[in-house]
Amino acid sequence: MSAFFAMIGGVMSMASLCAEPPADRPLTYRHIAVEETDETVVSIKPIPDASPPRWARSVVQRRFAWSKARSERPLFARPIPYVIPPTDEGEPFHPHNHQPSITWLPNGDLMAIWYSTVAESGTELTVLASRLRAGAETWDASSEFLKAPNRNMHGSSIFHDGKGTIYHFNGMAPDGGRGWAKLALLMRTSRDNGVTWTPMRAIAPKIEGRHQVISGTLMTRRGALIQNCDAVPGGNGGTALHISKDRGKTWHDPGRDKPAPTFAEGSIGQGTIAGIHAQVVELRNGSLMALGRGDSIGGRMPMSISDDLGATWTYRASPFPPISGGQRLVLRRLQEGPLLFVGFTSSIREPEAAGMTFLDAEGKEFVGHGMYAAVSFDDGKTWPLRKLLTPGDGEYDGGAHTGRFIATPTRAEHGGYLAATQTPDGVIHLISSRLHYRFNLAWLKQGWSGV
Repeated sequence: MSAFFAMIGGVMSMASLCAEPPADRPLTYRHIAVEETDETVVSIKPIPDASPPRWARSVVQRRFAWSKARSERPLFARPIPYVIPPTDEGEPFHPHNHQPSITWLPNGDLMAIWYSTVAESGTELTVLASRLRAGAETWDASSEFLKAPNRNMHGSSIFHDGKGTIYHFNGMAPDGGRGWAKLALLMRTSRDNGVTWTPMRAIAPKIEGRHQVISGTLMTRRGALIQNCDAVPGGNGGTALHISKDRGKTWHDPGRDKPAPTFAEGSIGQGTIAGIHAQVVELRNGSLMALGRGDSIGGRMPMSISDDLGATWTYRASPFPPISGGQRLVLRRLQEGPLLFVGFTSSIREPEAAGMTFLDAEGKEFVGHGMYAAVSFDDGKTWPLRKLLTPGDGEYDGGAHTGRFIATPTRAEHGGYLAATQTPDGVIHLISSRLHYRFNLAWLKQGWSGV
């Protein structure tokens, strides 16, 4: 076992049993046949698999023992790729792999999903998955996770509610349709660490806008399940929320059929967040806060606040620079309490056009470029802690729109669609379009005086 995984401190008995579904049972439901009428999904039927895909094989079904002591020692590990080409015959893998989501599982595994395609608008676009198994140093080779023939499966999110249920949300275009302007919204769940899944169902069967799934599913303290989806197919126009108060049985979009907002400082809109690809957190007072891409306010990334579970939003400028094409932010509450934001100092096309001031491990200031983390200890009012997320040296392939980059002490990855999860041991697992970063709050605080 490597030093990194020895530090994680998770304990799994060698006698743990593995669950592998029989080859003649269609337990994974990864391939589906869809019937639609008048741009509405009327039925979804599973297509049996001859054998389980790699992500469903030999999966340990015993609860993992996480070490809370892990969060006390600073940790930052060199990024590793999670987008691994398949090794099984017949599995698809295209040149463009993008728009990921990640979650931790009760058995100690991590699971990541993303789309693989030739063209983002193409009907060949499919969803792949891979596991980082507990104690492993490399991710499994990928295999297909969800596909309906001749349909663009645009946008995915995977989310563990912390109580053993794994949710998977996905968009789906019409038969033969190109692009992601009109999609149906699909959902399924797993209770066995992502091995078997309930049959996929359309929770918003109408093939229309406001359905492009974005990673960042949220469950509020009162149990409301929230899925964020782009409200438009372009770079400006905001983010919709689909909300369920009964654990996914019924859903509503509070902004559907409402007039498009004007995203200006202090203005109020109905049911739509400022910025596409928005991420949402619940504040301690029960309000929702969101940050998004595009729809900039005063040259800054837009912030949206709702006091009524997404029915209305107030818009204002955030303290962060805007991000653009080939980039997606992360916003989440850490289990320690603070809010974590991850973004980029400037655009993917001009990665050094603008920099930010950061502190190194000794507390000395420097100007850095690329991906960075910011932490708020007062529910988003201020963000005093900011740190550049760089391994310091080495050449890496960021995949998708990012491509190759050289890391230095002052230069981090300059692009990527970000997604994150935090395991119960305090480790933050951040993925970009191809790479997997691991760090914790103690490392973020290194060199920071706390003032």
